Amino acid sequence: MFSIDPNTDHGARALRRLETEEAIWITVVDSTNTPRSTPVWFLWDGEKVVIYSEPGSFKVRCIKRNPRVNLHFSADEQGHDVVVLTGDARIANEPRLEDLPAYTEKYAEAAARLGTTLEELARTYSAAIIVTPDRLSGF
Repeated sequence: MFSIDPNTDHGARALRRLETEEAIWITVVDSTNTPRSTPVWFLWDGEKVVIYSEPGSFKVRCIKRNPRVNLHFSADEQGHDVVVLTGDARIANEPRLEDLPAYTEKYAEAAARLGTTLEELARTYSAAIIVTPDRLSGF
């Protein structure tokens, strides 16, 4: 089973970012084998990353065709602090957004900044994308 070593500098930085960052980039592969990246809200539960999307979205369609994805954070101003997770994604009906208190706590303020509520977002973004990483890279 994959795990991130908190005793290494890179592992500690990766875990800090997984626990504190508001957005992560997900890269999927489209039907022409072109990588496509988009920033998304996410929750790291210590083993997997949970992302919510519209059920018919481009990224959901791509994942159904090819479940291999990359997740990465933007580098810092000097081009350092690179964190890339590679793994398999699956589309699920659960957990529902409203059933994850850590997710609702993390994004309630961000939803309000967008002029919406998490309840409204849960109705639209009802497909859970569950990413199980199997590799960490970066520097």
